[in-house]
Amino acid sequence: MQLQQTSSTHWWSRFAARHLHDYNAPAIRLWLGIVGCGAAVGLWSVLHLAQSATLPWAAIALATAMAVLASWVPVRIPRSKTSFTVSDFFLFYLLLSHGPAAAALAAGVEGAFAAVRTSQRLSSRLSTPAAALVGFAAAGLVLEHTRLLLAPWLRPEVAAMVGLCIAAFLPFVCTTLPLTSLLALKRGRSVSLRQWWHQCSWFGAIYLGSAMAAAIAHMNTLQFGPTALVTTVLVVFAIILLLRVSLERQEAEHQAQEVRLRDAQREAELGQLRFTASFTHAGVGMAIVNPEGHVVQVNKALCRLLKSTEASLLGHPFSAFLHDGDVDLFSRTLRDATQREEQAFSIELRCITPTGDEPWVTLHCSQFDDPGHLGTFRIYQLHDITSQREAESRLQHIAYHDSLTDLANRNCFGAALTVAVERSRSDANIRFAVMFLDLDRFKIVNDSLGHLAGNELLREVAHRLRRCVRPSDLVARLGGDEFAILLNAVSSIEMGTRLAERVLEALTRPVSINGTELIPGASIGITFSDLGYRTVDEVLRDADLAMYEAKGAGRGRVVVFDQSMHERIADKLALEADLRKAIGAGQLSVVFQPIFDLDPYRLSGFEALARWEHPERGPISPSVFIALAEESGRIEALTRWVIDHAVAQLAQWLHEMPSMSHLDMHVNISSHDLTRPGLVEHVQQVLTRHGLPAHHLTLEITETMLMNDLEVSLGYLQGLRDAGIRFSIDDFGTGYSSLAYLSTLPLDSLKIDRSFVMGMEALPQNVEIVRAVMNLGKSLGKTVIAEGIEQPQQLQILRSLGVPRGQGYLLSKPLKAEQVPALLAVPARSAA
Repeated sequence: MQLQQTSSTHWWSRFAARHLHDYNAPAIRLWLGIVGCGAAVGLWSVLHLAQSATLPWAAIALATAMAVLASWVPVRIPRSKTSFTVSDFFLFYLLLSHGPAAAALAAGVEGAFAAVRTSQRLSSRLSTPAAALVGFAAAGLVLEHTRLLLAPWLRPEVAAMVGLCIAAFLPFVCTTLPLTSLLALKRGRSVSLRQWWHQCSWFGAIYLGSAMAAAIAHMNTLQFGPTALVTTVLVVFAIILLLRVSLERQEAEHQAQEVRLRDAQREAELGQLRFTASFTHAGVGMAIVNPEGHVVQVNKALCRLLKSTEASLLGHPFSAFLHDGDVDLFSRTLRDATQREEQAFSIELRCITPTGDEPWVTLHCSQFDDPGHLGTFRIYQLHDITSQREAESRLQHIAYHDSLTDLANRNCFGAALTVAVERSRSDANIRFAVMFLDLDRFKIVNDSLGHLAGNELLREVAHRLRRCVRPSDLVARLGGDEFAILLNAVSSIEMGTRLAERVLEALTRPVSINGTELIPGASIGITFSDLGYRTVDEVLRDADLAMYEAKGAGRGRVVVFDQSMHERIADKLALEADLRKAIGAGQLSVVFQPIFDLDPYRLSGFEALARWEHPERGPISPSVFIALAEESGRIEALTRWVIDHAVAQLAQWLHEMPSMSHLDMHVNISSHDLTRPGLVEHVQQVLTRHGLPAHHLTLEITETMLMNDLEVSLGYLQGLRDAGIRFSIDDFGTGYSSLAYLSTLPLDSLKIDRSFVMGMEALPQNVEIVRAVMNLGKSLGKTVIAEGIEQPQQLQILRSLGVPRGQGYLLSKPLKAEQVPALLAVPARSAA
């Protein structure tokens, strides 16, 4: 006995450990109760059916099979893990037609098959059919009692229907409440009837519907026979199949929609993650600003750009991080974009950092609407362009400033003067003046001390000009040694003139360059806005004219522009136009001033001098039209014409009077002529064409012109010299010739300037100068020619000094070509 009890205990322990391992004691007791009651009901059902000799086992077996078959075709409730079958229809039909024992046994069999299909645990496969057995057995008892109670008042069929509907709640309660309670006990929770009702009430509806359908089918079968039952079964299965197909299609569509929703949600999440990652780790500063303009999110790059922490940025107005000077611009741009309903805009502005830095940024704004209807949010992207702006500033400085002096250049000065002109045109009370400066004798500094010294002088001049003017004025270097000053807010001409005089005085103070003391000196022209200027060119033109007037008046002075200067320029331009036509129109002519040997006295040659007889103005001074020819670029044509005319005339005289073969012809040329590449070829062609030997032609160039471009001139001098042409320095003594160069230049003669000759009687020092030139010429092997002999005393002194040749009005005035043969026919005589 003890051995049997031990064996039984051991078996139960193994069963519980294997199948009830997750059941606690209350749950095990409830499970044993369910299974025990079910087993008792099943045993009762088998015994009860076995005692009936007339029971249609085939019909019961068929109904049971149909119930089992129906349980294998469940209809799943969409969007839940629950399903239902129509197997209860057959069970309730058995309950009406064959009693509770048949129905309970069929319910147990159907429950067992259903548990096998839905669960792998033996505990569930036992408890589920047991609960079904109990439920339908209880339903059968309630049905029998209900029929008896309703029989006196209702027809049997109706009483059976009502009783079955009432009894249908018993299987519902017996199959759902125990099993729900079992799950609750397993999880250690108390059984809640309300929770059970909320979760399982829909099962009651299915049981009630199945009972109603079974009652109707039973009545139809009793009335119409088995055909009605078969039809009902087929219709039920068709409804179930159609319902299942429809629900499965809906479920499939729902699942597909769920997949799309999940994909969309995943894409949204990925998008959010991507946005968060790109926002947080972006290389440019980014901020999200709410509709009120406050910062709600920033990234690391913005914190670095503004040199602030995230906490110090969040919650503050975005405009608080902008430079005060750009807040209005930002607000105005944002307001305009909002009014135009623009989704985005860009702007360049400055930010401000706690350390006082002012980084420049390009701000790109975009916006989005909050799904929660909180308003329009904006995303600001801030690209740091500080280095770009600094580079642009440097480039702009380079573009608008002179690299040598760091003054404003011509472009900058023109832009500022344009503004001044426009302001003065719109308001006559806004007056300005422009000074135009040109340094005096700056080329001498470059040529004698070199370009580095010249640059140093220009920088010193720029420094002095800056110190002379007011902060509102603008000093510019226009190029070379030309400067300009824009004087703003000039109340009167006297005020502008005083400023110009102050500038002039500052430039008269000496400066030491490479150990050499220099005085910059300048000529200044000034013009005022009172003249009603309309363009920048007009202003600069008139200031430039006034500056040239200052140079022409002796340099180192200030000249205020007036309209008469325009008249002189107009007259000069008209004269220039007439000069272009003068050669071809025969208005130009050549006269010949004789040159004599002084001791013994005889004619030795001529100097060809150009003359212009204007048809309206009369004789034009050579000093006027020759200078005009040089300025206008007509000097080359004039020199060609004079050389050709003079050579032709001398060749004619020598041909007519062979005894005059010693005569030569002097022709003046300019520095422009000397440095012209075609001069040598042209002179050779002229000599060849007229048959005149080259040594009869002497070209004269002034000392100053020769020394200004000495390095360039040497090559051309030597080329002409190699062709046999002679050279003479005109106006010797008025320039700054280097004795070292004089000894090597291919020169034949020196012409003493008339200013020294004419003053010999009154100024003994002039006699000494002439003596010195005479001795210099003799030592260098150069012939000396004296110009401007007009008094007998002058001629006597020159002879006593041993000057070999001379010319002047005392000896002979310039002669026309037709007057020269008479001079040639006169035998040599002694001059007075």
